[in-house]
Amino acid sequence: MSNSTPVCRYFANGACDMGDSCRYSHDRSSVNSQICQFYAIGRCSFGNRCRFDHRKPNSQSPRPTTSSSRPTTSTGAATPRVVKPPTPAAIPKPGLNVQAPEFIPSWKKNTVNSYAAAAGASNSAEYLEQKRLENLALCPYFEKSGECPRSETCVFAHGDLCDMCNTWCMHPFSMDKRNEHFKECSSNHEKAMEMAFMEQQSLEKSCGICMELIFESELRFGILPGCKHCFCLSCIREWRSKHETSDLDESVVRSCPECRQHSDYVIPSVLWVEGEQEKKVLIEIYKENLKRKVCKYYNGSERGVCPFGNKCFYKHQLPDGSIDPGESPRARRRARIADFLDIDDEDFDYISDLLDRFLIE
Repeated sequence: MSNSTPVCRYFANGACDMGDSCRYSHDRSSVNSQICQFYAIGRCSFGNRCRFDHRKPNSQSPRPTTSSSRPTTSTGAATPRVVKPPTPAAIPKPGLNVQAPEFIPSWKKNTVNSYAAAAGASNSAEYLEQKRLENLALCPYFEKSGECPRSETCVFAHGDLCDMCNTWCMHPFSMDKRNEHFKECSSNHEKAMEMAFMEQQSLEKSCGICMELIFESELRFGILPGCKHCFCLSCIREWRSKHETSDLDESVVRSCPECRQHSDYVIPSVLWVEGEQEKKVLIEIYKENLKRKVCKYYNGSERGVCPFGNKCFYKHQLPDGSIDPGESPRARRRARIADFLDIDDEDFDYISDLLDRFLIE
């Protein structure tokens, strides 16, 4: 092979399988130096299997020289070059102000408004999703029967079963709403228990006048504030109305037929009430209901004259809509003859003196 043939690159690496039949040159003199750099420093891990040459580099190889523009001497020898030590490059002055205040990122300046903001973006998304679920309204169909025609596609929340009211109204995501319903349900249950106890107690009560079972006869009780004796409303009203037309004293007319304890009024009730606290509640409810009704003495007149005065339970409303405050029934006095006569003080004293003499005689 001629020297113009390119050198086989596989031969240069020591791995040509073609041997002498290779069409490229296998001339080692034309091969560039393939000295193993790791072998030169004694750290080649491939050993004999390394494809580079394991030989020491020639220390007498000529070093590359730089061309000089200095003129040569007459003998042809170049003058030695004086090499100056390198000078360090000038460091550019930074354009930053060292007196500037410390930089603080904006996310550190913002105050944390909530736990979700402090926990990060991922926790914030979970927090918002939890709030959305807590604000979901309960499905009205599922709340009544536990079944919904939309099933999983329903946009409302399907509640859990409440053991007390047997409805599916316990919110599945909001603990506050569950506790609120539990308190409301417990309160209604207590009221229902009290009502059942009062109904059971009313079954055994009979009227002290007609001796009939009042609750079974679908009659109303006539509750006397002053005592605990039981009467039906019709009997006790009839008793008091008959005695009011007689010559009996007012204290006798308004007393209990059995114990003679005084009571100013009778309270109608569908259930029997005996305790003092229960009677107070019943009286307040009774008075509030009567305040909404106009007194019969003020119905259709400019100003009525109610015998009960400002003690009346009914509303003393005038035709113009204003309320008449009234006066105490004790302040009402009997009409005197002087109220209907046009006389002066001297005549009044004279008439009074005559009446006194007449009564004495």
